[in-house]
Amino acid sequence: MASSSAQLRRLGAELRKLRERSGRTQGDLGRVLGRTHASLVNWERGKTKISKSDLAYLLAELRAPAEVRKGLEELRVAANQGRSPWAMFGLPDWLRPIVSFEEDAVEVKTFEPVLVPGLLQTEDYAKALHEAGRHKVDPEFVERWVAARMRRQLRLVDHRPLRLHAVIPEAVLQLAVGGPKVLKGQLAKLHRMSTAENVTLQVLAADRSGYGGAASNFMTLHFEDPEQDPPLGCFDGPLGGYMISDEGDVATLVAMFDDLSQMALSPEDSTELLAKALAEQPG
Repeated sequence: MASSSAQLRRLGAELRKLRERSGRTQGDLGRVLGRTHASLVNWERGKTKISKSDLAYLLAELRAPAEVRKGLEELRVAANQGRSPWAMFGLPDWLRPIVSFEEDAVEVKTFEPVLVPGLLQTEDYAKALHEAGRHKVDPEFVERWVAARMRRQLRLVDHRPLRLHAVIPEAVLQLAVGGPKVLKGQLAKLHRMSTAENVTLQVLAADRSGYGGAASNFMTLHFEDPEQDPPLGCFDGPLGGYMISDEGDVATLVAMFDDLSQMALSPEDSTELLAKALAEQPG
């Protein structure tokens, strides 16, 4: 059964096609409907739900045939009825779209300049991150958010395993988040995951230069049908995060990641470096 986010994206793709065939712009339709330009963008990207009345007005304005209107209304209802499996974790509003789209993705590419990517973190490492620092998570949410992060990692081993390509600087392997024992366990997991068929892990060696322009973390999500579901990007940090849907901006992130991948050690050499870092840990 398709997830609600996938259904929303299909609905949005159909609305975009109808609008483009009509020659109308998002801004024009927004003014007619009394909605902002951003609302139209979000509907077409499947980022936000559309109400029954807004959909009816929009389809009437686009002169959609009756059978098309019926099909799209059924799709809207199906998307709205889908209860997110992430509701129980009490995730912040900004994170819910990210994990939802991550469920539908077939590939994720991620760059983390300071920390181990969330999809590769151990439970102890994730817990230490949530409990530390000025912006530490309220204790009542720590366990749930860590559990959510571990659940996200199931995509790497399910019946349709997510392809993950991660690039991290060598310094990440030396930052003892949670202490030496936690770091050793984290390095062991990175080494193990670096040999998985659906995981490509590359390390930017400390002596490499030229990647200062990528000072922030970012992730791109890629879907099975890129024409219907174009790639998305996202950033996240201690104060929150946000999705990026503008095609030009996402293309820039994809190009930045490709540059970082070219500068990083090969996956094989990265695995060797991880083994060396793990062997150097005490105990």
